[in-house]
Amino acid sequence: MSDAIIRDPTTGLGATVSGEGTDTHLNVLSIAQEEIRHISSVDGLSFSWTNATYNYCAADTILAVRNTCSDRELHIEDIWMYGDTNTRVTVHTTDGASFTMAGTAVTGVNHNRRSGATAGACARADETGNTQGNIITQSVFLATTGMTFDLRGSVILGNGSTIGVDYVTDGGAAIVTITGFFD
Repeated sequence: MSDAIIRDPTTGLGATVSGEGTDTHLNVLSIAQEEIRHISSVDGLSFSWTNATYNYCAADTILAVRNTCSDRELHIEDIWMYGDTNTRVTVHTTDGASFTMAGTAVTGVNHNRRSGATAGACARADETGNTQGNIITQSVFLATTGMTFDLRGSVILGNGSTIGVDYVTDGGAAIVTITGFFD
């Protein structure tokens, strides 16, 4: 058996396993966790944006989030939606399109409550400055039910890119939460 050296590249700590014909074992512990949980605990860079409930009009962008971070991508983990009216929902993105976001400012909430990091993003509720870009998904939900699009971080926004959630019908109450992390 030849020598095997296992070292942590950050600390340099590790172990050497060697010896011809010896019965040497190395115990290894593996912990599996979702990427958003890891990013939250290690970097403090996972966030959610939620609009305050409002009386929406047909074709409103209920919530839009734009990545303004120049050195990290924003990965969208999931989108939770609620409305008091049966409606079709459209989730769409723009790829760095130039438009001025308008609407009510929404502050991203850091999931790691010990972290002082703020979201490198601009978010607006009842956003009126955008036009639908690339449609990611569409669905229909019934009145007074919630729905989640589980994107698992697969929608990735570079600097200047925006994700928006539109409801097609008029209604009295709309809530959207967009959850994501910077990496």
